[in-house]
Amino acid sequence: MPKATISDQLINYEIAGVTDFKLRTPALLLHGNGESMRIYANFVPLLSSSRGFVLMDSRYQGESEPIDPEAEPRISYELMAQDAIDLMENVLGVAEYDIIGSSDGAITALLMALKSIRVRKLILIGVNSDPSGLKPKAVRAIKRDQRAARRRRDLKAVELCRMMLDEPKLTGGELASIICETTVVYGQKDECIRREHASAIADAIPRGSFVEIKGAGHDIPRTHPGELAELVRSLL
Repeated sequence: MPKATISDQLINYEIAGVTDFKLRTPALLLHGNGESMRIYANFVPLLSSSRGFVLMDSRYQGESEPIDPEAEPRISYELMAQDAIDLMENVLGVAEYDIIGSSDGAITALLMALKSIRVRKLILIGVNSDPSGLKPKAVRAIKRDQRAARRRRDLKAVELCRMMLDEPKLTGGELASIICETTVVYGQKDECIRREHASAIADAIPRGSFVEIKGAGHDIPRTHPGELAELVRSLL
């Protein structure tokens, strides 16, 4: 798979399905914290005959890596959003695109919509706009993982955990300024995000809507690819 030099990173990406982006608006697929593009492995084939996808590994995750392996990890949602914009708009030259983001990828998608007018539609899975949207059990798990990462001196994992605990900090005014048609997707049994928080994000975005998938948890692209594909067919 190709890697694009973006900022201080070598960003791993892949193009799947319809490759003529002038013929059909592509969708960028963004994964969650500590994951990779592989969370969409069972989803993409369901739509690849009719849609084009750009998959990428966010900085320091999957097969993306820093140019300088000795550099101290710099990870934030703002940096990941800029990486993704640079990939889509500067490296690939895409004029208009949709975004399907899961968890951290959904947060990144929100920031991209605030930064770029080329973002057309958003599908946000398991999203929070600030750390208050995390369930207490999820916060405890992240803090536990962060302590373990500090003990083994895994600076990348420490930073990934810090990001979830401290970021994002999107305001109601920022959400209200998002002009994209936006669908917030929530798994009925999501163990990480509070339902009322996710629903409030949909309410705050002028063209926002809220969809709940029964029986699903936080990891919808992996566990419910068929339901997600049907939803994408109806929305994009």
